Amino acid sequence: MRSPRKAQTIRSASDAVVAFSPAMARDLAQLKEFLFAHVYRHPRVMGVMAGAESVVMDLFERYLSDPETMPEAWGRTAQALDPRRRARLVADFVSGQTDRYAIAEHGRLFAATPELR
Repeated sequence: MRSPRKAQTIRSASDAVVAFSPAMARDLAQLKEFLFAHVYRHPRVMGVMAGAESVVMDLFERYLSDPETMPEAWGRTAQALDPRRRARLVADFVSGQTDRYAIAEHGRLFAATPELR
C-alpha cells in the first residue's frame, strides 16, 4: 500500500499496514523464546505459581464447604444461597483478595501455607 490518504484506506486494508522488519520480527521471536524459557517458565517461578494456585483452591474449597469461615456478612449471605450461587459468591470473595490477605487467610485456616517467594 502506498501512502494512504484516508483513514478508511487503513481500516479496510486486508494485510498489516505497519509491521516489524523481518530482522526485528526474528529478534523479537528469539527474545520471547528466551523470556519464556528463563523467566516466565523458570522452575522457581513455576513453583511459586503452584503454591499460589494451591492457596486459592484451598480457600475456595474451605469457604464453599464452611461459609462461616468467611467474614460474617459474606458467610451469612453464602449460607442463604443455592449451591451454584454460593460458589459464585465464594469465587468473587476469593478473587477480590489481595495476595497478602489470601496468604494471611490461608495461614488462619490451614496448618501449613506455602512460602510464595
